[in-house]
Amino acid sequence: MSSVVVNNTLHVNFLGAKTARRAVLAFFCLCFIWPAEVKGQKVYADNYIRKSNNVPAGWWDLLPPYNKKTVLNENGAANGGDEQFATLLSSAGLILDIGAYSGYVEIQYDEIVPANTPTYIRVDGDEGLLEQLLGGTLGELLSGVAGSILGKQIIKVEAKDSNGVLLFAQSTLGGLGSADLKMVKDRNGYYHLMFTPDVPYQRLRITNLATALAGLGIEFYFDVYEAFYYDEACNYAPEFISYDGRGINLDALNLGGGIVEHPENAIDDDPATASSVSPGLLNVLGSSTQQFYFTQASAPTDEVMVTLSGDPSLVDIELLSNVSFKAFNGDSQVFEQDLGALSAELLGLIKLDLLGLLGDGEAVTFPVSPGVPFDRFEISVGSFLDVDVGEALNVHEVQRTVGMPDFGGVTGNNYSICEGQPLSVSPQSYGGASLRWYEAQEGGTPIGTTESLDIDEVTEDKTYYVSSVDECSGEEIESARVAVEVDALAVPAQEDYEALPSQATYGEGEVVVLGPNLELSAGIENPQFSWSLEPDGVPTITDELVVDKGGHTVTYRLRPDGALEIEGLLPEEEIDEVYLILQNGDTGCSAIEAVEQVFVILPVSWLRFEGYAKENGNYLNWEFSAQNPLMQLIVQRAGPGLEWYKIGEISLSSDHIFGGVFDFPDEAPASGINFYRIKAVQLNGKENYSTVMRLDSEIERQQEFSIFPNPVMDIPVLRNHSPKKFDHITVQVVSQSGAVVDRFTLDQLLPGQAKKLYQGKSLKPGGYVYLIYTQGHAQQIKVIW
Repeated sequence: MSSVVVNNTLHVNFLGAKTARRAVLAFFCLCFIWPAEVKGQKVYADNYIRKSNNVPAGWWDLLPPYNKKTVLNENGAANGGDEQFATLLSSAGLILDIGAYSGYVEIQYDEIVPANTPTYIRVDGDEGLLEQLLGGTLGELLSGVAGSILGKQIIKVEAKDSNGVLLFAQSTLGGLGSADLKMVKDRNGYYHLMFTPDVPYQRLRITNLATALAGLGIEFYFDVYEAFYYDEACNYAPEFISYDGRGINLDALNLGGGIVEHPENAIDDDPATASSVSPGLLNVLGSSTQQFYFTQASAPTDEVMVTLSGDPSLVDIELLSNVSFKAFNGDSQVFEQDLGALSAELLGLIKLDLLGLLGDGEAVTFPVSPGVPFDRFEISVGSFLDVDVGEALNVHEVQRTVGMPDFGGVTGNNYSICEGQPLSVSPQSYGGASLRWYEAQEGGTPIGTTESLDIDEVTEDKTYYVSSVDECSGEEIESARVAVEVDALAVPAQEDYEALPSQATYGEGEVVVLGPNLELSAGIENPQFSWSLEPDGVPTITDELVVDKGGHTVTYRLRPDGALEIEGLLPEEEIDEVYLILQNGDTGCSAIEAVEQVFVILPVSWLRFEGYAKENGNYLNWEFSAQNPLMQLIVQRAGPGLEWYKIGEISLSSDHIFGGVFDFPDEAPASGINFYRIKAVQLNGKENYSTVMRLDSEIERQQEFSIFPNPVMDIPVLRNHSPKKFDHITVQVVSQSGAVVDRFTLDQLLPGQAKKLYQGKSLKPGGYVYLIYTQGHAQQIKVIW
């Protein structure tokens, strides 16, 4: 799928080809509406020409039968549609063909019938013969079981020109395996001979023959009601069915029942009825096929809706591989797909589990899309293991319908669009003549009949529905409705996201890592981040981008986790702007902002900064290198509030101003969390910092405060050993005689902080007690001056 914005309207283009998946979503969303039965116009052979003579005729007229008629009501075959019929009689006669006779009737169309146009001859006769002929090549096998007259009574059909010259002939001798002459059945249960000459013709002769196998004196009858073909008028409904079978289990057939029961129920427009086939009648390599005939070829977009059910015991993985669908155009097979492949497509498209649904024993309707013109559709059922004869697979209905709109592939009918933007929705292709758009799954009034549904402003997630509409012989045919999902995606705002560096400072030569961060409250359903060096976000950094800075290069590298690495930055160099783009899904709903440069490239490279806690304090160890000389290293500590104070300093000798390895013991860490960092001071006074390290101390402090050095050498220092911050401290100094010799206050003392007591007086040598008063706490400290 691709999209493009033209005049502030998003147009979505799809590239997929039509497959059987096209129709499933609409079917799954709503009940399929069966099209009204729309038939093509019948053209009858309504001219009676001649019939066979009475028999016998000659000197043996003295022997029976006496002037026997071979055709009764011969005009009935040429009165199409009025339920009259001509009866054709035949007999093998007596010994040596004495008294043998056959009956025929010859009728004619008004005009020449084009080659390869099927003629349908409605007939009646012995039920066993007709049903076995309906079974095609299965007929001979069925005759062995049922004791049929197949092979004893022969029906012959001939095509002639208007002068009676024979052009083409076919008969039922040996069954109806030929594509030129088949027995078919219509939705009313009437039998028809489907005769398809490969030459133009105008006249038909239908003959009823008896063979010597029939037995002496046996008479066969055969009724001919009418003969017709269909003109080019539109027709969606299948008019006829037949069936066939191979590898049938004779022992199972002897238990009773045919290979297909009530085949006409599959085209009677009543989903409550069904034809049925028992896979238990088939041998390991056997198969049964039901054939559905349409009177004209379909459009390439037309689909077939199939409704199946079966005994739950039948429904396992075998069903998916042993049921298949085929489509033919004339004698050529143009499509084949088994139920397993179709089920996989449906499951991948809309999670429609055919196997699970059929396992419930209910009828399930699903679409099959050949994607090419066809005039015959077949359902084949192969053999199943360990299946009883009585277990049936039922075909409730087979209908051709106008193809539903095709949006091109699995997700073609799902649209995502930014909130507030316009959207134009249109299928890639559709069958029929027009489209109808709805806001309801079924029923309701159409909201449009245009080629596309144009939405001025998408404000919410919503489902629309669209169907294809066609007109057929004055009747309207409407497909099932395809669901069109429209998702309104939130447009990202700059406050929804930011880029954060992995640390605040980087030494020269270290790789800067920027990671995207999305606020949990942003409401972005499908966040997608990208990076660019351009304010409009084009082009994005897709792999690695190298920027020439003159004396060196800076490399921008996209990591698999979406973070951006920057390598080659120098201290005090102006850093190029980097832009972070947040997009919601694939729609182009995006925001772009410059990344705040909240990191610093230091001239000092902190190669290592480590530490560990011991019972008597925390120990720090680090290593650095610098291009510019350093003057001093200051060790700082902070509590959980990250308020930093100095706990030590190291003046660097000339041997270490460009780097070295250093240790520092913190013998009085605060109990609990301690953070440490090293501040490096250059000779020119510039400062930079190491990374921050955390060490937790489990030392329990009995005294919150201490004064050092003790004895006092110059100015005493008060240290806060607790993790608390004190905003007001009163210090009172008492001599050994109990007299108060000094009193002063401190405004603030941070956790772990040490502060020189400049406010105090210089005292005479001797011993004193310092009384430290804080909020709810008092402590005495003996100090020697």
